[in-house]
Amino acid sequence: MSMLVRMVRGWPVVSFVLLAFAITWIAFIPFYQAGGEAIAWFTFGPFVSALVISAILGGWPKVRALLASVVKWRVPPVWYLVAIGMPVVVQLLAIWLNPLFGAAPPNWANVPAIAEIAVMVALLLVFSGPLGEEPGWRGFALPAFLHDHGALIASLVLGLIWAAWHLPLLLLNDYGISSALNVMAAAVVFTWLYQNSAGSVLPAILMHASHQNSVRFLGRVFEGSDAVQHQWIGLMLWLAVALAIVAAYGTHSFRGHDATVVTS
Repeated sequence: MSMLVRMVRGWPVVSFVLLAFAITWIAFIPFYQAGGEAIAWFTFGPFVSALVISAILGGWPKVRALLASVVKWRVPPVWYLVAIGMPVVVQLLAIWLNPLFGAAPPNWANVPAIAEIAVMVALLLVFSGPLGEEPGWRGFALPAFLHDHGALIASLVLGLIWAAWHLPLLLLNDYGISSALNVMAAAVVFTWLYQNSAGSVLPAILMHASHQNSVRFLGRVFEGSDAVQHQWIGLMLWLAVALAIVAAYGTHSFRGHDATVVTS
């Protein structure tokens, strides 16, 4: 046990990643056996790993700091608007562009009623990734990477880890090259959001939910090859946003001049 503690303290981020992958991929087994028709408990792997590693590193004060970052709501309102609105705008722009490249017109009848979407979004926010992932990725791993690297390098490294973490979804035909690249681009955007939100994880949770559900529900307006093309157009737009962030803010911090600097 003492050797394990020494390893965690010596390589905290590596330990976090290994534990997050182990918890997630083991917990994915019953989800796979159910054909994806079950509660996605495996998505809590990063959060649980962050709690465990934080407890080993600094006990309750470290765990409390992690939890505080999740519920830290005093963030400039504009970043809540960005967190919720940007993914929806990107998705709607991709829907508008898709027919210009030969796709059939969007069939809005395939989109569920707003009341149904609202209920599902609330459930999926908890049980489909946003709450289970973001305290680990943005609450624990990102600050550690930013301590040693610039924002772009930190984002790309975390993006690679985040993309690899999703690999079990290949077994359910729910993950592909465009999905992995989208995760990489999103990692840059999420770092930008985190850096300008005073170290709060809450906007990242909301952006994760908005991105995930705008794709899940609005993406239904296309089918077959048109849906595939729509995914690639969405990816190009997210890459464009990521490149615009780097062009506007540079590679070091992605932080605006008026953003609150977070110290660990």
